This record gives sequence, C-alpha cells and structure tokens, in this order.
Amino acid sequence: MPGIGGLLVFLTAILTASAASQSVPTLSDFITQHDRVRLKAVFESARPYQDLAAVHYSVLGNKLMGEALTNSPEVCQFITSKVDASNLESIYHASAVTRVLPSCKLTLPNIAQQTVNNALLEDTSVADLFYAVLASNRLGYKYDSAKVLKTLLSALKRDDSVLNLGYAFHIASLLSVDVNSVFERIEDAIVQADEVDNKMAQFEGGLSITAIIISGAYRLAEHVKKPPVIDKEKCIKFANYFLSRKHVQVVRAAFHLLDVLNVLTTNKYHIPVAITLASKIAVSNQEPIVQIRVTNLLGSPLSQLTVTIDTATHLEDEAVVLSKKPLLVLKSDSSLYELNFLQAKPARGFYRLLISAVPSKADDRLIGNSGAPVEIKVMTEVTVEALEIGTVDVDQATSSKMSKVVYPNKLPVILEADYHQKIQMKFTIRDKNDGIMSAHQVFIRLTNKRTKQEIIFVSEPDSSLVYRFDMDVNSKAKDFGYLSGEYQLDLILGDAIISNPFLWLIADVEISFPDNPSPSPLQENQYTPKHEIQHIFREPEKRPSTVVSNTFTALTVAPLLLLFVLWYKVGVNFYNFHLNLGTIGFHVGLSAIFGLFTVFWLNLNMFTTLKYLALLGMITFLCGNSMLSKIAASRKKG
Repeated sequence: MPGIGGLLVFLTAILTASAASQSVPTLSDFITQHDRVRLKAVFESARPYQDLAAVHYSVLGNKLMGEALTNSPEVCQFITSKVDASNLESIYHASAVTRVLPSCKLTLPNIAQQTVNNALLEDTSVADLFYAVLASNRLGYKYDSAKVLKTLLSALKRDDSVLNLGYAFHIASLLSVDVNSVFERIEDAIVQADEVDNKMAQFEGGLSITAIIISGAYRLAEHVKKPPVIDKEKCIKFANYFLSRKHVQVVRAAFHLLDVLNVLTTNKYHIPVAITLASKIAVSNQEPIVQIRVTNLLGSPLSQLTVTIDTATHLEDEAVVLSKKPLLVLKSDSSLYELNFLQAKPARGFYRLLISAVPSKADDRLIGNSGAPVEIKVMTEVTVEALEIGTVDVDQATSSKMSKVVYPNKLPVILEADYHQKIQMKFTIRDKNDGIMSAHQVFIRLTNKRTKQEIIFVSEPDSSLVYRFDMDVNSKAKDFGYLSGEYQLDLILGDAIISNPFLWLIADVEISFPDNPSPSPLQENQYTPKHEIQHIFREPEKRPSTVVSNTFTALTVAPLLLLFVLWYKVGVNFYNFHLNLGTIGFHVGLSAIFGLFTVFWLNLNMFTTLKYLALLGMITFLCGNSMLSKIAASRKKG
C-alpha cells in the first residue's frame, strides 16, 4: 500500500507540473486604426440601402466606432418609407435606427403596437420575442415583464438552441422581474462552445451567433449584478476568436463583432487586455528599443499601468537575460511602453519576453495581463575572416596553392583548375560582438559567364566552425554538363539573425572539364520560333462527264414516268377519292413532305428540316388516320 500511495503522489505531481506548464491563452491582437478604416468601409458598402436590416447594422456599426452619421435625412426618409407596421422584424430594425437618430421621429400606426403585442403571446418563438421586447423598449411600448418571462421560459422548453439562449439573455436583461432562472442558463450555453487549439472558443454557427450569446451573457450578468459563469481563460478564448474574425466583410457580422467587443471593454466583470509588440521584431544596434503596446480589445489605452518584463529568455539555451525589468511609458502615447533591450547585452538569437501589466489600483476585471508572451530577435553584424581559396592536385602530388582574399575584395587573378585538380576554399564567420559563429545559409555559387548557367553548393562548418568547400572538378563534371570555361565564384551568406547578409564575388575560375564520354545530340531550344506549317488541302475528286450525269438522272426519273404510263394504260380510279378535309390534308401533307425533302437537298440544314418535318408529319399522320378510317367505314357499309 505505501508503494501504491507513493506512486499516486508521483503521478499527481507529474500531472500538476504538466498542467502548470501548459500555456495560458493570452491576447496578441486588437482592433487597430487600419481595422477601423476597413470596418467603416464595410458599413459604407451597404449604401445605397436596400432593406431596413442593412440600414440598422450599418448605422449602429458606425455609431459603435464613434463615427458621425453624415446622411441622417437620407436614412430617416428611407426608414419611414420602408417600415412595415404589420411586420415585427421591420419594426425592430426601424426602431433600432431611429433610437440613435434623435432628429428622426418614427410615427407608426396603431397596428404596429398590435403587431408587437401579438409577438408577446405564449406560442411565440424566442427570436420573435427578442424582436418584440427590444422594439417595445425603443418605442416606449409597455409590457408585463412577468408574462414575458413566462412566455420566454415556455419558448425555451420548446427550443433551447444556443442562439435562442443568446436571445433569451438579451431579453432577460431588459425585464424588471427576477430573471435568475434565465441567468442560470448561461452555464448551459458556455459548455456547448467548441475550442480550437486551446486558444479560441466559438459556438457552432460562427461569428454572429457567438457574439449574440457572449454579449447577452454579460449584459444579463450586469442586470442581475452577478458575475457570469464564464471563467477568465474562457473569456480570453472567446476574445481571441472575435479578433480572428475582424476581417469580416458582411455588414451584419461586422456590427455584432463591434457590439461584443464593446461589451468586453466596458463590462463590470472581465476586460481582456491585449499585450502586443509595437516595434519591429528585430532588435539591432541601429534599433535597440523594444516597444510594447497595452490596450483593450478596441485599441484604447488602459490608464495607470506598471508594465514589466517578467523574464526575457534566450530560446536557444534557455538563458534568462532579464528579470522583473519595468518599461517606461511614452508621454506621447499612454498605450506604449519601451525599453532599450541591448542594455542587457543579450547574445544574438531569439528571445521570448513574458510581459505583465499591473494597474496602479487593483482591478480584478483585467484578464490576460500577466505573462503575455512576446517574441523578438537580437540581430548581429558578421564578417568573413581567414578566407583562403586555391587548387590542389587530386593525387596530392603537389601541395595546395592557396590565396587569401579579404572581404569584400576579389581575387586579383583568374584561378585555373582542370579535371586533375580540386578547388578548395575555407573561411570563418565572425560575429562582430561575440566571436566565431555559424549561419543557416552559406552557399557557394558557380556561374558560367557565357551561358549564365549556375550551380550552387552548400558549405558546412566543421567542429571548430570553419567552413570548407572542396570540389573535385572531374567528379562534378557531369553536374556542370562538361561545359568548360570561365566561371564566377560567389559566396552567399545569410541568417534570420544576421542584419547584413551579403553576396560576395570572390574569384573568377577557369575550369577545364574532361570531354563528355556520352555526348547527347544537340537539343533544339524549345523557345525558338518554329517553322511555319504550310497546310495543303486534298484536291477534290474529278467529277463525271455531263453524259454520265444526264444518263443517271434519266434512269432515276424513269420509274416515275413508267408509273404515269401504266396509270394511263390501266386507267386511274378516282371514284374512291372522298373529297373531305382528312383526304385533302393527307395528300397535301404528303406532297409537302416530298417538297421539304427537295428544299432540304437544295438549301436547308438538317435541324431546320426536322423542325418543319415534325409539324408536317403530325398533320399528315392525323389526316391519314382520318382518311383510312372513313375508307374502312365505307367498305363496311358497302
């Protein structure tokens, strides 16, 4: 048993340490001035107005941003002309606009109040109840809060979706009775939120639904004077989600975004704090200042804060170079705090700063203001030292011939190398502040001066951080296509923390490759103009002589002539020809079909012929059927 107890204690300690090591979500964004300009353009895109909903969200969206409405008469005229007193949603949108336009008086007939009152009945939906209660408050219509609450609870029993719960929170925040029964449903709604990467939280349905639920929850909490059942971490996750959707282009969604962000900056329980990097991520001798911006979600400064770098940790070796270092507030902008980071003499590389912003007077509403991570990188300048380049025989029969080159100069003579030799080069990279270093991107480029074809090699450092380049001309001949000639040798050096990356022309090299053992046929350049294709159509076959054509025509017509001759000899019997519509129509239709075939042969196309044939065929069929029926009937009588 003691062994099991000790194991449980050990596992508990591991789980506790693991939970403590997990990063608590913080805010790294807010509504910037650029975002405000873009959101204003979204609201202005609703003009010219097409419906009352567009006016509602456009006008109130501008109001939430503090923008002055310049077209009040136009808006007022549109509202008064488009409002439908028999439509609840129309009344809701119109009343929302006129409430923020004191100069616009909305005069509605008595049927409007009846429309609103009908929506307060027991069988109404939560959405209609939402429209009715908010419209009543704006228009001054009286209603019984107790009855509305009863109707609301009844409607929620029928459908308590998360959106309906959000509507219910807004409705309850306006009632003058005990609404704790609705307030308790906040927890039911919050547990249905989906989390993304442990950083964001949202409800199924997207931005508008999530904004309606969260803004309603906080408004209801202020109404009942109780904190909402939303913990600080969850609130920050919702705020992160809202800020991730700040590039929305739909007017309605943009309004709900600003509405919920306004609630999250003015409520009495949770005010998320955005701690962001205001300066460049790169810190160098030319720009040693790190600036941190501390604001609410709408980008407004928070007064009287003490902003401190809790720790500044070098990510490469986890060394802490700063601890509990206060930042100075800028007199020109109270949201900006700064520090000369290079005074701590940090080594080059990436750093994670954990920032805390503590108010001078305790304010429990502020959340996300402790341990907010900000990443920067300390840049350095480098130079190349001890660079030597030369050639050496492959068989090592002679010693290498190395020449020193000093950056940024070029080797004054052309280096010659044949396929019995190697090209060798070595050098070191020196940090001007901290000795020899390695870099992520070190390349040797050889470019043929005539063809401009190039080949690039990666240079790697050894254990003493000396970079070496060793190219066997014979073994690399295939890579160069056995193309001998003069090449330009360049050193390309760069790194994320190097402030002066460069391309250095070191030398010109005359390289002699061996002959290609299996030369390929000369390939034609696929981009050169092709030969013009001269297409010759097949000549038509020779037509038969006129005698043959006429003879064939006579033979074709002969059966018809023979028919007429036989009719003459035998005698044509017209006694059974009944002169009626069906008989005449059949013969005329049949003749017309033959005539159509003749015209088709001479002029018409197949589709036009089929169109006419369908009409003539139908008429001929009906007339023929009538004619044969009458013939059959006359034979029975006879």
